[in-house]
Amino acid sequence: MSPPENSIKVRRAALGLTQQDVADRLGLTKSHVSHIEHGRRVVTDSQASSLAEMLGMPADLVLLSSGRLPKDVQGAIEADAAGVAAAIRARGQSHAISYPDAPLNPPAMVICDELHRCYADSDLPVVIGATKATTSYRAHSYHTKVPPAAISPFIDAYSRPGDWVCDPFCGSGMTGVAALMAGRRALLSDLSPAAVHIARNYTSWCDPVALKSAFDEVEVRVAPTMRWLYTALPCHDETIEYTTWSDVFLCSSCGEPIVYWNAAASLEGDRLRCPSCEASLRKGDLRWVGETPVQTQVSRGSNRIFSRAPTEGDLALIAEVDAAHIPYWIPEVSFGSDREMWRAGHRAMGIDNVHGFYSTRNLHALAALRHAIIETAQGRVREALFFAFTACVNRASKRYQWNAKRPTNVMTGTLYVSSLRYEWNVWSLFRRKFFDVLKYYKGFPRDAAAVEVFQHSATNLDCIDSSSVDFVFMDPPFGSNIFYADSSLLWDSWLGTLTDQAAEIVVNKHRPRNSGGKGIAEYGALMTSAFSEVQRILKPGGRSILAFSNADDQVWSAVQDAISDAGLDVRAVHLLDKGQPSIKGVKGQLGKEHVTRLDLMLDLAHRSSPRQRRKIAPPDDFIEKSIEAAVGTGATRTDHIYSLVLRDALQADFAVTGITMPMIAKRLSRTSATARREAVAEHA
Repeated sequence: MSPPENSIKVRRAALGLTQQDVADRLGLTKSHVSHIEHGRRVVTDSQASSLAEMLGMPADLVLLSSGRLPKDVQGAIEADAAGVAAAIRARGQSHAISYPDAPLNPPAMVICDELHRCYADSDLPVVIGATKATTSYRAHSYHTKVPPAAISPFIDAYSRPGDWVCDPFCGSGMTGVAALMAGRRALLSDLSPAAVHIARNYTSWCDPVALKSAFDEVEVRVAPTMRWLYTALPCHDETIEYTTWSDVFLCSSCGEPIVYWNAAASLEGDRLRCPSCEASLRKGDLRWVGETPVQTQVSRGSNRIFSRAPTEGDLALIAEVDAAHIPYWIPEVSFGSDREMWRAGHRAMGIDNVHGFYSTRNLHALAALRHAIIETAQGRVREALFFAFTACVNRASKRYQWNAKRPTNVMTGTLYVSSLRYEWNVWSLFRRKFFDVLKYYKGFPRDAAAVEVFQHSATNLDCIDSSSVDFVFMDPPFGSNIFYADSSLLWDSWLGTLTDQAAEIVVNKHRPRNSGGKGIAEYGALMTSAFSEVQRILKPGGRSILAFSNADDQVWSAVQDAISDAGLDVRAVHLLDKGQPSIKGVKGQLGKEHVTRLDLMLDLAHRSSPRQRRKIAPPDDFIEKSIEAAVGTGATRTDHIYSLVLRDALQADFAVTGITMPMIAKRLSRTSATARREAVAEHA
């Protein structure tokens, strides 16, 4: 769109005046008036007043047309220049990247007689193992990922080169990565903007040369800001790589502040000892009053990092940065009790907005870096730079928990802020992530098949034709295991678009029904809608794999009903072992939570007969025999045996209500006790 014509010129022409007429009345040259009309010269206050009277125009419009701001606006800028700059930049930078809501070139429907593949049930092993230690995992984190190596065997078994693979819960896009490796085309969609962003960048090539060139320009643009933020005076040769921060609580006994860093060594269970009065206190009862830096880690022109106590220069720099304005766009997204992952600890720390998850220094650094990326790059290169950017926004937050041995990573599936945490140098984080991304694109197959990534709900895939997809892989939310809208909140916020919580397929724990909360029934209904869409878009004879994990028999029952109501049958069930367990998986192994570290992979096909599933509970001896068979395979962990028993029940089409980890543990305990009694009797 071309800019509007200068108002002074338009008004003068409308009144039939020439530039010379105006010049004579103002005491200016014709050339001067021409410059005013073209915005190359500003008017004085007296000239603006005379022009307004002469042309019958508002004085403010005369000022704006000549390139001057009205006095009140100019005063506002002078009073809050950084705020005005950020507001102006927000107009064009809050939504820096956009993605389609439908595939650009979707597959066409096939006639039933044209292609009807009948796949035999696969001869894949019961347990499929896959490692997370791949480039696909390192480039960008995500809350849950099924490794491409775990998806590939099913793609190979149930599709052919050139076929279409679909994943309506695409998450990080690993199905797309697996499809590319197998020479298939893919349709990836998700409700989450962050998921679409991550999946798109995992499955679309970016020119490494152009990307590195853009990175170099970004580095030049942000270098002064990063030097200021992470260089404490007077040591110009030291760069602050990360700072360890500690919560400060108020002792309820003596009233003195307790720096948690100093008291953590005395922690026994949930109690600690006040360094001032020696009182034994429950940590959860203490009032949070602030935070303070307790360690500074610096580099001196090499990769070696040195640790020291915070200096006066460090503290002065933190105070200086805290007092400075941030002249760039920052996400203004509220965070409160309407969020599933909100906790009282967030309220105590004053975290009621996304930017509360960051120190002022790192908020400034991220905002400056994001601005530099937008100013530097366009199109695919901008997307790829944002890929590296979003890869570090969680690590740059207060969520990065301190570790006594070495920094590890941010805990996924939670927005927990630890009492001891790291504040990382944002540029160091971004630089490392960028080179991970660059390495990924250098190894990306240039001749890869097409992958379409778009933002859409799995419950309504109206943008995909019926009977057009050869194979579907899906890894939907596991009931209330992970709340993806909250887990992705920081990513979404920096991208400028939030996940629709009301449409998220989860079982809410805290969110009320009248504001989008969902129970088992609502969860099951949404899963039915999603599975029905999978049944619709699958070609005749096509197969789908459902990856799912939960230890709640009610959730599994809802999934069983949804599969049946959608017109699908379970043909086989496999177990997926991802190797390194998640945080929840570790808790399950330790017996702290009823969580299994294994996912079940349900092989689904169009229903072979019109009958509905019979909801019949398995016979008692079925469970006993299944447990015996599981133990016979060498399984020893309760969660492993539970997963094998659940697999047997699902595969035999029995109702799984009542099959729980506590039930399995009880039966195992009873069996062990019986075995001990028999052994004693035999010995006697």
